[in-house]
Amino acid sequence: MKSFRDFMEEKVLEYYRSPREKFSSKGDFFTAPELDRAFGEAIAEFLHPYLKSLGNPVLLELGAGRGLMARDILSYYRSEDPELFGKIRYLIYEVSPYLIEKQKKVLEGFDKVEWVEDLPRIEGVVLSNEFFDTLPVHVVKGDRELYINERGEEVWLSLQNERVREFLRRMGYEGLDQRVEVCLDCIDILERIAGALVRGYHLVVDYGYTSEELPKFPEGTVVGYKRHTVRGDIYGEEMDVSAQVNFSALMEYGKDFGLKTVLYDTQRNFLASIPGFLTKLEELSFEGSPEAVERLSRLKTMLISMGDRFKVLFQSKGL
Repeated sequence: MKSFRDFMEEKVLEYYRSPREKFSSKGDFFTAPELDRAFGEAIAEFLHPYLKSLGNPVLLELGAGRGLMARDILSYYRSEDPELFGKIRYLIYEVSPYLIEKQKKVLEGFDKVEWVEDLPRIEGVVLSNEFFDTLPVHVVKGDRELYINERGEEVWLSLQNERVREFLRRMGYEGLDQRVEVCLDCIDILERIAGALVRGYHLVVDYGYTSEELPKFPEGTVVGYKRHTVRGDIYGEEMDVSAQVNFSALMEYGKDFGLKTVLYDTQRNFLASIPGFLTKLEELSFEGSPEAVERLSRLKTMLISMGDRFKVLFQSKGL
């Protein structure tokens, strides 16, 4: 018998450490950097003035997938601001040896990229795209917590974890007659991020919700993905298991760690606020070639299909 939180942690680690394709059409799901380089370029354009304000800026990416966002961000700065490019260090925190090898191949043209096993003290930006949704969650309903027995069956037991109880009290979730996911690991990594930031910013892009939106998910948000299909039964074969991110919790607990919310919005509004992204949309619309039409479709996917489901949170510390 193990808590759902422990089950999910094992499942996620098994999945990301396995040597099989996870991203793109050959894998189980797409991320925005996999769709088009315009996403990484938009992130780079948004962060540009913040990085310019720091003397020796560091970018620290959590869970870098195949390394495509890192490649596109660094390519943007190398092209658009060689002076800043010369100053930047790019660090990647990654727990999957398989993905580290993928990232090294994609980023072999950049000698400023380093891989770290912990979060070092930096002045700069800690950023992540679809990182927090992979962190394990406790699942509770009322005064009970979900466990998984040896046969892969769900069992509800009395809630004993005091940190979970405190989370429910603080977030105003006590007594809700629905499944509620409590990501203590999200709070712990948030504290580590704040501890690593001597001065700088924290940027999160992920799919998630706020406390006001919680009633939309009476059965919770945990899902499995395999071959671009949502799987209801996550207890069997190997697959990607994730839970939507509680952005209200990141903002609330961020206050404890000195993280001030600068921006919270949908991915659609965020991308639409980036001049370079809008310019690229306009250029592709007028070009009309098959390649341009295909790229335009991918960019519209970021704005429409992913636009409201994905959120962007930008926090500052020490500024």
